[in-house]
Amino acid sequence: MARRSRRQLSVLIIPDDGSRTLEFKLSYWALRWSVVAGVLALALVVSGGFAHWRSLHWEGVSATLQRDNGRLRSQVDRIDELSELIARMKLVDQQLRGMLASQVDLPPAAYSQVQSEREVVRADGVEMVATVTGRRVSYVAGSPDSRYVPTTWPVSRSLGWVTAEFDAGAGVIRNRHLGIDIACAEKTSIRATADGRVTFAGLDNVLGQLVVVDHDNAYMTRYGHNSALLVKENELVRRGQVIALVGNSGKSSGPHLHYEVWENGQAHDPRRFLTE
Repeated sequence: MARRSRRQLSVLIIPDDGSRTLEFKLSYWALRWSVVAGVLALALVVSGGFAHWRSLHWEGVSATLQRDNGRLRSQVDRIDELSELIARMKLVDQQLRGMLASQVDLPPAAYSQVQSEREVVRADGVEMVATVTGRRVSYVAGSPDSRYVPTTWPVSRSLGWVTAEFDAGAGVIRNRHLGIDIACAEKTSIRATADGRVTFAGLDNVLGQLVVVDHDNAYMTRYGHNSALLVKENELVRRGQVIALVGNSGKSSGPHLHYEVWENGQAHDPRRFLTE
């Protein structure tokens, strides 16, 4: 039985000048695949054009969001500055109330979280006074015990170096740096600089992961920008105990420790206490 020939489509090109007629034969199978290829090519062109249009659209949206984000960031920075100013004002108010408490009957401050800013409780010879945040910091009468004086470096001198010094002078908000910055590798151990009790271990808007230690003798130390906290609130710590790891949390431009020393509610240059 003779094999059936494959169907073909003939295409004739007849010139109008009477020259030779050209004939092309095209199988139906090739014709179908040519149509499919043409449709796919057209779909790719259309989808590519649509994707390009969408990319231009999202570029415009991204630029708008970046501008809005810049404005919001500046507003947040301003809010942080105002929050810091309010905290400083509360601290000054607390100090003034403490100074005038014995001479003037002052009403409690509106922001106080305790019954009275001048509330004093005595127990075993220890005088407890309310702080601005409502926490209690103890002051022992007489000369401070050397165990509670923050005289050691929070990180080893061989592992870091001071990149920003203490500056409480110029301006009310700006150009104030109430501690020292010690640059060192991330996750470097941070050690308590004296015996004391942890009064805060958590997140601060500016200093990021923050540890605050009350040294029971009118001293308080603050350790900011940590990557991890290794102590909890109300935990007793010893001088040299690792309490956190250096990090880059909060408003920070690189891994470092921000270290502060406060005495009787006032920030002091930590170098006054640190041994060389």
